[in-house]
Amino acid sequence: MARENGSAIVFSGLVLLVAGAFYAYARASQVDLGHDRYHLTARFISANGLHVGAEVQLAGVPVGRVTAITLDPVSAMANVGFTVDRALQLPADSAVTIGSATMTDEDALMVQPGKAPTHLAPGAVITNAQEAVSLEQQVSNYIFGNGGLPSDSTPGSD
Repeated sequence: MARENGSAIVFSGLVLLVAGAFYAYARASQVDLGHDRYHLTARFISANGLHVGAEVQLAGVPVGRVTAITLDPVSAMANVGFTVDRALQLPADSAVTIGSATMTDEDALMVQPGKAPTHLAPGAVITNAQEAVSLEQQVSNYIFGNGGLPSDSTPGSD
């Protein structure tokens, strides 16, 4: 009986140790360790599909991480805090969107650099932001809308 209790305690300890290791790995993968980055904020009508720890991408290349998603109670808009590599000098008219490169990827914050001669300063707020359009919304737009066809090409308009 004592042997069974001892092995149960050892096994439980190993399970807790493995769970702790997974937790530490998950937290470390969500934090930018050793990167020289600066903080920016984007304001969205909806941050649906985005989560803290998601990648920030520029031309499909990861350049930062989403650090916070909060709701501004006054404007009812989502404030998305994120970091980007300090080596990037993003133009002041840059835009951000929520999306993914493929249907199987997680949503990421995608940066589209502008052409302004001035650059975004650390802590700047990007207001040129577009939320993701869900697959369901895209299909609905195609089915119940005109599917992207010119309005004069509807059946029976001859």
